[in-house]
Amino acid sequence: MIELSRQCFDIGLLTQQRDAMLTFWRDVIGLAVTQELNPAEGVVQYKLDLKGAVLKLNCVDMELPKNNALNGLRLLMIADVDVSSPRHMKDPDGNLVCLVPPGYFNIQTFSAHFAVSDEAAFEHFYRDVLQLQQVEERAYDLGGAVISYGWSPDVVAGADTTGPGYYYLTIQVMDAAATHSRLCARGAVEDQAIGGQGISTDSIISFIRDPDGNKIEISQRPDFVASKISPEFDHTHSKNIAMTIY
Repeated sequence: MIELSRQCFDIGLLTQQRDAMLTFWRDVIGLAVTQELNPAEGVVQYKLDLKGAVLKLNCVDMELPKNNALNGLRLLMIADVDVSSPRHMKDPDGNLVCLVPPGYFNIQTFSAHFAVSDEAAFEHFYRDVLQLQQVEERAYDLGGAVISYGWSPDVVAGADTTGPGYYYLTIQVMDAAATHSRLCARGAVEDQAIGGQGISTDSIISFIRDPDGNKIEISQRPDFVASKISPEFDHTHSKNIAMTIY
């Protein structure tokens, strides 16, 4: 099992439409902005509260490539007590988001849904590599949020998906090096080893990829670790500010 330092997982977005995307996610979906960072020249990152996790809106001035293939992460479903049936929407970049009643397909907080090229490979990845608990057919719990998947004919495993859209997941853990090592030993593909990022942050991070090449960040943030070890720790006064688009 993955030893989390904070429940749920974070989701990262890339966009060139800062104002329109911020207005949508903040004012239409209702996610509060908790932090604004300038991690690099030409990049502004807004951290929005996603049911205790974070939606990272990475706004870039540079021209993003037009993808030849869609990203694997296709849909974000968010539990909302004010809706009685699923409410489907698209953000200004065309990313799919759906507000659902709490409990819909076991979603109490939110769910990330992946289109995949091989369902058997993803079942092995979530069950045997990440060792998550299954909550529905093709759906697994990760810290109180849900990851689900389903086959789609338009998925190209390993395709370049660095254009606008949902881009990566972040898992906050107690020990990034140990978690990275265990996951790779079980069959996860290493994308970026511990210590090779060249970024300005107190966090220790690495990246792995799922069977289709979708990026998953493994992050060890000092304030989350301290808070888990000592619940009275006040992380709001921590100097840890992750200055990275990841």
